[in-house]
Amino acid sequence: MTIPKPGEIFRYARTGDLYEVRVVTREFIVLHALDGSSQVMTGKGSLDFLFFRAAPGDSFQEEHPVGPDRRAPGKGMMV
Repeated sequence: MTIPKPGEIFRYARTGDLYEVRVVTREFIVLHALDGSSQVMTGKGSLDFLFFRAAPGDSFQEEHPVGPDRRAPGKGMMV
């Protein structure tokens, strides 16, 4: 069983999104999406099945570049 520390970055296995560990309690772990879109609370025993540690080079910026050709959907701009 993986016991993370606050500030560690994990990748969600189903979507590949990056999450930062914010709170670790005796039974649960609370993670926040690096893009600010969501948060997850999972049991410590489930962490290894749902998440894996992000590689040291992984970052939100690399996955979501911002520039003239890459803009947020739903804001009246092209993706």
